[in-house]
Amino acid sequence: MLATQCRTTVRGFTLIELLVVIVVIAILVGILFPVLARVRRYSHKAVCMSNLKQIYAAAKMYCDDNDRRLVPAKVFDPGGHTLHGTTWCVLLQPYMNNTEILTCPLDSEPQTAPNSSDLPHSFGINYDLTYTTGLAPDHLARSMSSLSRVSDLILFFDMKSAARTMGSSWIANRVSRIAPRHQGQANFAFLDGHVKSYPPTSVDSTSMWNP
Repeated sequence: MLATQCRTTVRGFTLIELLVVIVVIAILVGILFPVLARVRRYSHKAVCMSNLKQIYAAAKMYCDDNDRRLVPAKVFDPGGHTLHGTTWCVLLQPYMNNTEILTCPLDSEPQTAPNSSDLPHSFGINYDLTYTTGLAPDHLARSMSSLSRVSDLILFFDMKSAARTMGSSWIANRVSRIAPRHQGQANFAFLDGHVKSYPPTSVDSTSMWNP
C-alpha cells in the first residue's frame, strides 16, 4: 500500500507587502497622533474646569458659613503689622475633598505665596473682590449682599506659576498674571459658579473684575 505524503507550503510575506503594511501603519499613526494629542489637551482643560467648579463650591460653602462674605485672599496674623497670614487655599481646605483640585494638570510648578500659610495652587483669586482694604486680621473680602451682579464677575482664574502669590488685581496687574495654558486660553470661575475659557485679552475689562 502506497502512502501518499501531503506537503503544506507556508507562504511568507514578500518585502513589498511588508513595506506596504509599514507605510499604512505610519499613515495611521500620523493621523491618530495629532487627534490623540488634541483629545489629551481637551481632557486637561476639562479637568482644570472641573477643579475650578469644585473650588467655587468650597468658596460658596465658606461664604454661607461666614455671613455671606467671600473668602479673603489672605487673612493676616493678629496684629496686622506683618505680611504673614493664611491664604484662601488654606481657608477653603476644610470645604474640599482633597487639595489636588487646587492645581491645573498643565501646571508643572504649582506656586505657594511667600510669608504665608499656603498650599500649592495653580489658580488665583480676584483681589478686587477679596483683598479690598488695608492690613488687618479681619475679613478683607466683600459681602455677597453688597454685589448687585454676579454672572460676569471673575472670582478665580488660571494664574502664572511665576506670580508666587494668592491672586491678582485688575487695577494693579491687568491680565499679566493670567496663564493661558489651554491653547491660548485660560479658565475662569465666575461669581455665580459658571466656568468658561477665554484668551486673556477677552477679560481685560474692569467690569469683569470690579463690581
